[in-house]
Amino acid sequence: MIEALRRSIGAERPGLPLVAAATFVAVALAGCGDAPARLKLIDDAGLMGVARLTPKNGSTVRGLISFTQRGNRVEIAGQFVELMPGPHSLYIHSVGNCSSPNAASAGPVWNAEGAAGNPGKRTGDLPQLTADGEGGAILQMTSSALSVGTGKPDDVIGHAVIVHAALDPNPKPEFGVRNGWYACGVIERSTGIDLKKVF
Repeated sequence: MIEALRRSIGAERPGLPLVAAATFVAVALAGCGDAPARLKLIDDAGLMGVARLTPKNGSTVRGLISFTQRGNRVEIAGQFVELMPGPHSLYIHSVGNCSSPNAASAGPVWNAEGAAGNPGKRTGDLPQLTADGEGGAILQMTSSALSVGTGKPDDVIGHAVIVHAALDPNPKPEFGVRNGWYACGVIERSTGIDLKKVF
């Protein structure tokens, strides 16, 4: 399964489109077995944003993460490969720009203007990832603090997602130096992902 995912989000498919005809997205589930057994299909998807994460700082880390609007909540699902086993920070960053070699162009962790929520928690805070012995990690969660395609301050479209090398509670962008920002991708509006082109 990990090898199939590497191929699906790796260099073999640099032109993998984020917008496709199908209106569903693969959500990774924990467990063993091959890819079809680990996928939950969400059909009739609402507004969706997808980020395809590509390596930064000389890493080989890659990933795919989706944000799907479901009423007043957003379902978030992601799969990541080539990580070092263990914990990693995952954040939504403020700027939708992954062009710099160390991803500093994505700016600091996103905190929407006027965002309400838990004290000390930013809009862009996502749960930490824990990579297994093969370097794979999955994410599945829902959030009422985000929206997709609404144009509101909490809209994820146009922001960047970054996987960090280790747990970092307050990553700060600094241009021109190597850092632990291992992969970056911009969240783009999408109608879904065609699984035939992913697996």
